[in-house]
Amino acid sequence: MKSAAVTLMVLTLAGCGSDAKIAACFPCEGHWICGGEGTRVDLTPSADGCYLSGLPGRNLLSQDGTITADGAVVGMATGTGARVTVVRPDGSQWLYCAAGGGC
Repeated sequence: MKSAAVTLMVLTLAGCGSDAKIAACFPCEGHWICGGEGTRVDLTPSADGCYLSGLPGRNLLSQDGTITADGAVVGMATGTGARVTVVRPDGSQWLYCAAGGGC
């Protein structure tokens, strides 16, 4: 019998709302459907986060929500597995995504 391995990243985000820290998580499985053109982003577990396929470059979502491509920071993800917002380093919105599950 095969066993399924699931990776779950739990993040603590500072500066959100009235609480100093808010827990957020990104299940590193399945996929996100992102606004705009209905982009599908598949999440693939890695030793240092989740790879996000379906976007230009080799994007890695790290445990603190930082998204890097080829070693450069290209975005910051906040939210949960059910709703995720990704902003660019300049603060502009890049993606707003939904997934089938939450945390």
